Amino acid sequence: MTIALLSSEPATRAQWRPKEAWSAFWSEPGQSRCVAGAPGIWESLTAHWTTFSASLLSRGSRVLDLGCGAGAVGSLILAGRDDVQLTGIDFARIPLMLNPNIELLSETAMEKLPFAERSFGAVVSQFGYEYGSRDATALELARVLAPGARLSFLVHHADSAIVASNRVRLSVLIGFLAPGMRAAFCSGDAASFGAQIATLLERHGNDALLTELARSLPSRMSRAPRERIAIWTAIEDALAPERCLAESLNQACVDPADIGDWLAPLQQVFAIDEPGVLREADGTPVAWRITGSRQQEPA
Repeated sequence: MTIALLSSEPATRAQWRPKEAWSAFWSEPGQSRCVAGAPGIWESLTAHWTTFSASLLSRGSRVLDLGCGAGAVGSLILAGRDDVQLTGIDFARIPLMLNPNIELLSETAMEKLPFAERSFGAVVSQFGYEYGSRDATALELARVLAPGARLSFLVHHADSAIVASNRVRLSVLIGFLAPGMRAAFCSGDAASFGAQIATLLERHGNDALLTELARSLPSRMSRAPRERIAIWTAIEDALAPERCLAESLNQACVDPADIGDWLAPLQQVFAIDEPGVLREADGTPVAWRITGSRQQEPA
């Protein structure tokens, strides 16, 4: 038996990058809409894009969707305006689109758009733009959008229910995947493992994943050292994509105190309206509503 197998630290650990994690996320058919399980939030998002589609004046306009995922936003726009052309880009691999009338450029970075100058009359994004480099993306948008082109972004609000739920889950993942938890399980220290699990359950007893792990893992601590390490490594590998996405969202969301600085790159090339907040029926923030237009170029 090698030293690596008996170590309380894994010999190798899956290092998931956001592109890989999002590609895995979108590979599941059930993830066609990121907030499909939150009807109140989805109603607010739908109302926003229905209003936006009605406001597009030019027939045949090309609309660019940044971070399009499976094309939920494009589908909503096309439902109201079948005379526009939708092109979606996403840096992840997107195997399935909701609407065959959307042109998809998968594995395409918003910081380096493969389009000619002034190609689009509008740009939209729902929980996409904030994940990229704002400076580089703003410059690319200035290049590919025609003067006067419309801009409508929905951006993760730090006080939203989506972000709050994400932060709870991230806390669960960080706590469960802590080095001390791994060391206790892999060494067979049932007392230490049980105490750490109990502490996590006190804080996050409503988390279904944590409850299931707390139920199923203690009986496996009597396994041989090699098996315990293999079990824990498999759990780490399984949870790594979700943790990567949760950390990305936690970093990408925008706090009210930061919105002014956050908008600065866009304001260099766009006439940006005063930012608004899209809300649920009870007033809870859903997203920042960022609107504006590409500035006219000097004569």
